[in-house]
Amino acid sequence: MNNLIAKHLFYFPSQYFRGQKVWKFIPEVWADERRPEEEIQRIRDEKIRKLVGYAYENIPYYRKMMQEKGIRPETISGYDELAMLPVLTKEAILENSQSLIKPNSSKRMYERKTGGSTGMILHFFKEADALAKNDAIMYRCYAWYGIDIGDRQARFWGVPVKSKTRIKESIKDVLLNRIRISAFDISETTCLREYERIRRFRPTHFYGYTTAIYGFCRVAKDLGLNLKELQMKAVICTAEKMYPHHRELLSEMFDCPIVDEYGSSENGIIAFQCRQGNMHLMSDHLAIEFVDEQGQRVKPGELGRIVITDLSSFEMPQIRYDIGDIGRLSDMKCSCGITLPLMDIVEGRKEDFIRTKEGKLVHAAYLCYTLKEDTIHEFKMIQKAIDRFHVQLVRSPLFNSESEKKLERNLRCALGNDAQISFEYLDRISREKSGKLRYFISELSEPTDMTSEEKLVSGRR
Repeated sequence: MNNLIAKHLFYFPSQYFRGQKVWKFIPEVWADERRPEEEIQRIRDEKIRKLVGYAYENIPYYRKMMQEKGIRPETISGYDELAMLPVLTKEAILENSQSLIKPNSSKRMYERKTGGSTGMILHFFKEADALAKNDAIMYRCYAWYGIDIGDRQARFWGVPVKSKTRIKESIKDVLLNRIRISAFDISETTCLREYERIRRFRPTHFYGYTTAIYGFCRVAKDLGLNLKELQMKAVICTAEKMYPHHRELLSEMFDCPIVDEYGSSENGIIAFQCRQGNMHLMSDHLAIEFVDEQGQRVKPGELGRIVITDLSSFEMPQIRYDIGDIGRLSDMKCSCGITLPLMDIVEGRKEDFIRTKEGKLVHAAYLCYTLKEDTIHEFKMIQKAIDRFHVQLVRSPLFNSESEKKLERNLRCALGNDAQISFEYLDRISREKSGKLRYFISELSEPTDMTSEEKLVSGRR
């Protein structure tokens, strides 16, 4: 489909009938990205004052909470005072789901839910303007790479199991001028089939799960397929952390920028990578904080839990919402011309940390550096007990009798010499229901004697 037809005859009209007038916000968000930092902060403070005041007057949960803590809404005059309010956890949202919504709201609301990667599926509601702002922010970021609304997209994503939902998503894909490549099945047969389908469709960009795009590229490389001939504007990886071995292969296979997107179902894009390789925060749309275990902000460069306030969501506000990720605010300035502040790449969720018998925390990223050998195609570790680890592997043709011994030696450097490590060899490692591949799963119950660092990771207060 021609991109102008997709944009003006399908995308904008469908959004109009849903009440999501994306075009209304596009000039605003395009201007925001190059405003002076002080002006962005001033606009953000105005939005915070308006949101907190609205929440106090209209949302039972916030009125009760602020009254109990003796906080008047007028004392929250901006970003600095926002820290007076407690962090909102997923558990609190589940326990107070009804009182977090404005009673008898006249606005049209849309239900969304989180992916459930933490084991907790969260349902929430957004008004049309909040969702339209999310889309405007998204297309602002895509425009950094010359991608416009309606441009053809090859989307590496999950495929719904239920036929009714699958049909609905297929219709959406057609209207949004994209084809969907299943993240569940990346094999030689499907790769060849989807490669020809992609060539016929001629997308301007790839978008999807990091591991799904990586898996496709790995098989394409083995088959000798030329992905550079697709002449992509960008390959945008999302939903999973991009590790160096992902970027290395993607950069080898494509002659275009490899872009990291960080976002959530609840808030849309939180940070997006510019052409200089820096992650810009969407701070004109979100109040983003990095906090310690007490919910107090940490200094730039220090590790902190990421807490988000969506400044456009009024009917079910999530003020200081702990999304469960960990990262660092950066005080660097970018030379790309975009004035939005920077963050370092997200470290991961509490579920992404291995805990050892000696009390150490080892980020699961260690596995990507340890297990990502030429002899291994895919891997996954399951921590069964504090000193027992089960590793699933998909071997490459280069795997030999010495490979397992080398992998075990490398793992013991972090896990300890007394750790029990078992290996299982598979043709393919199963994905999550969403289609993502999780490198690490912990089956440990939460300990009672946690260190302060462990509390920061786990989110216990």
